[in-house]
Amino acid sequence: MKTLLIPVNFSGSSENIIQYAADFSCDTHVERIILLKSFYVSVYTQLLPDADFVQLSAEEIDAEKRAELEKLKVLGQQLLKKCLPTIKIKTVISDLPLLRAVHQVLADEQADVVMMGTDKALYENDPYISEQIIAIAKTSPRPVMIIPNHIRYKKMEEAVVPCDFAAISRLNAFKTYRDPAKWLHPKLLLLNVDAKHQHPEDDPKLTIGLKDLMEGYEYQVFYSEDKDTVHGILDFSRKHNPQLIIALPGKYSFFYNLTHRSITKALTLNSDRPVLILK
Repeated sequence: MKTLLIPVNFSGSSENIIQYAADFSCDTHVERIILLKSFYVSVYTQLLPDADFVQLSAEEIDAEKRAELEKLKVLGQQLLKKCLPTIKIKTVISDLPLLRAVHQVLADEQADVVMMGTDKALYENDPYISEQIIAIAKTSPRPVMIIPNHIRYKKMEEAVVPCDFAAISRLNAFKTYRDPAKWLHPKLLLLNVDAKHQHPEDDPKLTIGLKDLMEGYEYQVFYSEDKDTVHGILDFSRKHNPQLIIALPGKYSFFYNLTHRSITKALTLNSDRPVLILK
C-alpha cells in the first residue's frame, strides 16, 4: 500500500479526508499520496451560456483552472505538514471527467488504493455525486476506500467482512494482502447474512475451507438472518463497532449485488465507519 490516490473537490469531505489520510499513513507503509482534481469543461459549457446567460471565454476558463490549481497546491501543503517527513505529496489537475481522470492517474502513477471522502448530505441532495462515487468504486482496478465525512482515523483492529458462504472462494482476495507491507491485518469478522439459514454454523466443510482461505489472518465467523442485507451488515457493525467494513470483489460481494439505488442507500446510511472495496 505504497501510494494513495485521493480525488478532491475542496468541500468539507476533502478537508476531512486530508486529515484521515495523514493519520492513516502513519499506521501503514504509505510512501506517496496523490491529490487529484478534475477540471473538466464540456464542449457545451464552452459554447453555450449558462442559466444566467453568461458564456465563459477561454481566458476565464483558464483563469478558473489556475485558481483551482493554486487551491490544490495549498491543500497539498496542508497535507504535507500533517504527514511524516518520509511521505511525498503530489498534486494533479486533470482536464478529464472525474471517472476517466481517476483511471488515467491509476494507470500513470500505479497507485495502490483510491481513498474518497463522502458527505451524507451530498448523497441525499446531489445524485451526480453518488453516481460518481459508485462508478469509481465499481470500475476502479484498485481497491477503493470510502471515508464518511466527520470520521476520524482509528487504528484498525477489527474489520467486518460481509460474505456469502455459498461462494467462500471470494475470500481468496485476502491472499493478495498477506504481506504486512500491503495490509493492516486487523482481526476479520466474517459475517454471513443468510436469511434462509442455508449454512449451519457447525458445517465442517465450511470450517476447513475457511481455515485454508484465511491462513495467516485472525478471524471469527458470525451469522445474521436479517432479510435486508444492508440492514444486517450495518446493524452488526453498530453492535460490534469494527473500524472498517470490507467489501469483497466480484458478483458475490454485498456491494456488487446491490442495485444502484441500494448502493446509494447503503453508503448514505453508513455514516460512521469507512468501507474498503477490494479488487
